[in-house]
Amino acid sequence: MFKVIGGDEMAVRCDTRLDPLRGGTELHFAFYRDGWTVRGYDVSDTYRVPSSQLGDSGKYTCEVRTASDTVRKMSDGLYIQIHEIFSLPEIKVTPSKVIEGDEMTVRCDTRRDPLRGGTELHFAFYRDGRTVRGYNVSDIYRVPSSRLEDSGNYTCAVRKRSGSVRAMSDEIYIQIMQIHDYTVQNIIRLVISGFVLSAAVCFIYFHNKW
Repeated sequence: MFKVIGGDEMAVRCDTRLDPLRGGTELHFAFYRDGWTVRGYDVSDTYRVPSSQLGDSGKYTCEVRTASDTVRKMSDGLYIQIHEIFSLPEIKVTPSKVIEGDEMTVRCDTRRDPLRGGTELHFAFYRDGRTVRGYNVSDIYRVPSSRLEDSGNYTCAVRKRSGSVRAMSDEIYIQIMQIHDYTVQNIIRLVISGFVLSAAVCFIYFHNKW
C-alpha cells in the first residue's frame, strides 16, 4: 500500500519493457481504480492527479496494449491510500460562558498529519455565515470586549496556504450573556444552595434529637 497526502500531485505509472526486437512498436496505456476506468487508452504511460483527494483512494491497475490491439496485458493491483493533511477542524470557545465585556477567544482546532507536520495552514472564522476574520496563520480569533451582537453561530475553516485543500468545522452557538442576567443566575444558585444547606442542617438536627 502506498500513502499519498491529500492535495499533493499523484502520478501512477504503468511500467513495462518492450522486446528489443520490437522497439518501434507503439503501446497504449489505460488506468483503472477499483475496476472502473479513470483514464482511457493513451500513448502516455502515466496517469496524473494534480490535487489528490480522499476519493482517489483505491486499488489501481493499468493495462497496456499494442496500437493494433493484437496484444493486451493487465498489471497486478496496487492499493493507494490518500491521507488527509489535517483533521476536520473543531471550533472551541474560552471561557465556556462569555459575559458581556469579557474577552472571548475562539479557536479552530485541527491535527496535522505527522508526515506533513511542517505544512503551513491558514484559518478563517465566520459568524452566521459572514466572515469575521479572513484567512490567517493564527488559529485563534479574539474579541477583546465581547458585546451582545457577538452572539451567533460560529464556524471556522482551515486550508493549505495554496488553497488546494480546505475543510469547514461544524457550527457552535455562542451566547454573550448580559451582566445582570448572569447576576440573576448567581442569585438563584445561591438561594438554591442555601435551601439545600438549611434542609441538610435541619435533617441532621432532628435525626440526632430522635
